[in-house]
Amino acid sequence: MDERAPEKALLSKPEQVLYGRLMRGFPGHLVLAHVALSRLLTVEAADFARHAVVDLVLCRADFTPLAAFGFVSPLAAQPPGQAAASRVDLRRDQLLRAAGVKVIPLPVDDIPREPALKALVAALPVDTPAVRLVRRVS
Repeated sequence: MDERAPEKALLSKPEQVLYGRLMRGFPGHLVLAHVALSRLLTVEAADFARHAVVDLVLCRADFTPLAAFGFVSPLAAQPPGQAAASRVDLRRDQLLRAAGVKVIPLPVDDIPREPALKALVAALPVDTPAVRLVRRVS
């Protein structure tokens, strides 16, 4: 008898759906999950960046981020105390946009199909970077 605890999936069901649709909709691109903001940006607020996480990041083949995806819950379904988490999400999104990364919030209960995701990524403008992206050379 195996006494190990049941394994927990690395991605939630909505994240798995979005991951699959991004992989199919953007061939030749990379999709990264649960990326720390500190891995995407060089920011003065290092402590904030170390703890903030992006659900999924769509990258070019050279790992340059194109778009960050996050899930939003309907207001009626938000638990008490969600306001503080929303402020963190807003700050994270501001930093990403300032760095020229498109931020695409998605409803957790209505994930767009591949054509709609492509249209979202194409339609959003890219802001001029005010925060320098991290360039790591291995």
